[in-house]
Amino acid sequence: MKILDIYNILDNLSPFELQAKWDNSGLNIGSFDSIFENVYVALEIDSNILESINPKSLVIVHHPIIFKPLNTFHINLYPCNLISTCMKKDIYVIAMHTNFDKTHLNNAFAKSLCLEKLGYEYNREQDFSIIYTNNSESNLTPNFLAKYLKDILDLSIVRYSNAYNIINEIYITCGSNASSYSIAKYGDCIITGDIKYHDAMIAKSNNISFVDIPHFESECIFADLITKILQKHNIQAIISNPHNPFHYV
Repeated sequence: MKILDIYNILDNLSPFELQAKWDNSGLNIGSFDSIFENVYVALEIDSNILESINPKSLVIVHHPIIFKPLNTFHINLYPCNLISTCMKKDIYVIAMHTNFDKTHLNNAFAKSLCLEKLGYEYNREQDFSIIYTNNSESNLTPNFLAKYLKDILDLSIVRYSNAYNIINEIYITCGSNASSYSIAKYGDCIITGDIKYHDAMIAKSNNISFVDIPHFESECIFADLITKILQKHNIQAIISNPHNPFHYV
C-alpha cells in the first residue's frame, strides 16, 4: 500500500486543512509514493517506539515529529536523532494533530469526563474548545470539579485555580490551550493542560478559573481511537503504547 492511499483516507476522515496555522500535521517523513508493509499508531515518536517498529512501516502519530523548519540536521539531537533512525529503517510518519483534535480527539476527551453527571450539557464549539453549559442551576465550584476530574481520570495530582466560586460554562481542550481564557467569560472554568503561572494570573483577574489536566492524560486515548476508525476502512494498525515522560512522587 502506498502512503498516498492512506493519506487520502486520513484526509477525508479529518481534513489536514483544519489544522492550526502553527501546526505541521500531514506527511512528516517519507514520500507519497513510498510503499509500507505495516501500520503503527502512537501518540508520538520516541526511541522506544522506533526500536519496536519493523522496517518499511508507516506510523500515524498525534504529535508531529517536525514542528518547525530545521536549520541544521544534528543526528545526536532531537528531533534529528529520531528522524535519522526513521530514515535508516524506512519508517514513514504522518501526523494527525490539531486537525484530529477538532474532528475527533477533543470531543472524545470531553465525553470521557461525563460532565452531564454534574449538571452540564454540551452547548457549542469555539476555536479549539468544546463548551458545556450549566443547565441545572448546579452550584459546581472549581474545587469540586478538580476533585471530580482527579477521580474520573485516575490522576495522581490536579492543579486548579479558583477565580470565581460557581462555574457558569466549562471550556474543554485536550492537550494545551491556556489561551482560551481570551474567549471565556466571567465565572467560566477552563479544563486544559500545560497552564503557565502568568496565564492563570491573567485568567483569575478576569474571574476565569482553570483545572490543569496533564497533557499526556488528556490525549493518551489517541492511538486506540484512531485504530478503531481505521478498522472501519479494513486497515489493521498496531498500537504502540504511549510513554508518559513524567513521573510523580
